[in-house]
Amino acid sequence: MLQVFGDESHDPKSERVFAVAALFGTEEQWNAFQPLWIARLGGRIFHASDCETDHGEFADSPHWENLDLYADLTRILASSKLLGFGSAMDLAGYNEFFGEAPADIPYYRCFRDVVWQCGKWAKWAIPADTAEFHFDQRVESDYNAGVLYGHIASLPDWDCAKYLRTPLKISSRAEVGIQAADLYAREVMKHLDNTVGPVKRPMRRSMQTLKETNRFGCDLHLREFFEDFRRKFDEVANKVGMSAEHYRQWLRENGQADSISSRHRYLIDIDAAEAADRNEANQ
Repeated sequence: MLQVFGDESHDPKSERVFAVAALFGTEEQWNAFQPLWIARLGGRIFHASDCETDHGEFADSPHWENLDLYADLTRILASSKLLGFGSAMDLAGYNEFFGEAPADIPYYRCFRDVVWQCGKWAKWAIPADTAEFHFDQRVESDYNAGVLYGHIASLPDWDCAKYLRTPLKISSRAEVGIQAADLYAREVMKHLDNTVGPVKRPMRRSMQTLKETNRFGCDLHLREFFEDFRRKFDEVANKVGMSAEHYRQWLRENGQADSISSRHRYLIDIDAAEAADRNEANQ
């Protein structure tokens, strides 16, 4: 069975950038990676932002020592056989075109992108195998992330859906895979922040180290992406009958209040209705 571990990262005030990233590998690859990671940490539990900013378990260590640790862990990850993928959003660009959406949508959008990519890797693996997904505990989204993951895993027209092992598992920071995913999520977040943030910087050496392996990639969603996505979203919504009024009617008919969960269920019902229409047309 394949194993996927994922986490999120954002700028200190969650104003500029948001990212979700995951690491993907076989059980054998994870088993080879974990002892090296644990040995270098010497009993500590890694948190990327704490390590770089001398907080938490790294508050009593000199700054240079923490940076050396971060660099060593990056090299351990780069030398592994694991694959990495991340999705990051320019929050200013997103809010310009989707400011009316619930505040936590950036997490679900990036989460969906990462699950989608890892599902394709599971299908392309030799041999193809199911992938078990573990994400860091996030109280405000654990339930809804599980609903979204289950929806993706049940999509009838996506040939990778059957490779997603259900349900989504929520893991703690003590899990090595979550710690390593946190490092890569921070690298993806910082990579975008250095592009759209107030201070433009070249690619971080840690990101360069991972990128040079050709096993770590990411999608960066900038303002232009959201401008185009808004136009396409409106076109598709009109085509399938989605609208604010249609959604409010659905809420009334199903006795639901507006929430992330309700929006997920609404989209699932839309997908089911479209699938039924296609089946009827093909008969």
